[in-house]
Amino acid sequence: MSSSETTEPCRGFWADTARVRTGYLAEVPTHTLVLKLAEEVGEVAEAYIGMTGGNPRKGVHKSRTDVLDELADVMLSAAIPMVDLAGGAAEAEAHMAGRLGIVSARTVAAPPAEGGAGGWYGSFVAPHVVLRRQDGQVLMLRRHNTGYADGWLCPPAGRIEPGEDVLAAAIREAREETGVRLRREDARFVHVMHRTAETLPGPCHAVSDFWFRFDRWEGEPRAAEPDKASEAVWIDPVRPPRDVIPHCALALAAIMRGEPFGVHGWA
Repeated sequence: MSSSETTEPCRGFWADTARVRTGYLAEVPTHTLVLKLAEEVGEVAEAYIGMTGGNPRKGVHKSRTDVLDELADVMLSAAIPMVDLAGGAAEAEAHMAGRLGIVSARTVAAPPAEGGAGGWYGSFVAPHVVLRRQDGQVLMLRRHNTGYADGWLCPPAGRIEPGEDVLAAAIREAREETGVRLRREDARFVHVMHRTAETLPGPCHAVSDFWFRFDRWEGEPRAAEPDKASEAVWIDPVRPPRDVIPHCALALAAIMRGEPFGVHGWA
C-alpha cells in the first residue's frame, strides 16, 4: 500500500469486497474484472522472481511483503467479480464455503504399487538442438517470461508432441524457437543427459535430455518467439558465459569432451 492510500475499518472480507465493487469499481464491467485476473497473476510471478533472484540480471529486488501484497490482490481481484456472478456478497461467501469444503476434502493419490505399471517407471524426454557455426560458436536463447530460468541462456529445446520421435521434435522446436529449417540427415546425436530434480515432473522427477548438433540449416537464426526468449546469442561452448543454465553448461562441456552420456542431480 502506498503512502497516499488510506484504510477503512474492516467489516468482513465479503462485505468489504462488495463495498469495493460499489465504490471505485462501480463502473467497471464484470468481464473486465474477470480478465484483470490474468494481469494480477503475472504480477505475482514477477514479484516472486524478484524476491528469489530468479532473473540474474536484476537480482533480488522484491520483498516477501511485495509477494504477499500481489497474492492478496489476486484474491481480491477474484472475489470482486464473484460478488457480481453469485448475486451478492452473501451468495459469493456461500459459494466459496462450498468450494472450500470440496477442495479441503481432496486427498493425495496413493503412490503406485511396487513396480508401477508392469514394473515400469518413466522419465520425460526433452530434445535439445546445438546450432554450430563454422567458427565453432553455438546458439543460445535468453529465456524470457516463461516462469523457469528467465534471464538465463539455453539452446533451442522443448518437449515431444504426440506422434513425434525425439529428432522430429528437435527439428520442430528449432524451427519454432529460432526460425531455421533443419533436415534429419544433417543431425548428429552428440549427448544424452539423464537428470533429476525435485521440481521435475513425474514419479521419477527425471528428464532425459537428447542433444543433437547441426552444422547446416536454412534461414537466419533468431529469437523467433519474443514472448519466450528476449535474444539469440552465439557463445563459445569451450568457455560458456556464466549465465548458461547450469545443466546445459555441463552438457556442453561433456559434448566438447566427446562424451555421449551423462547424469546430473542423482545421489
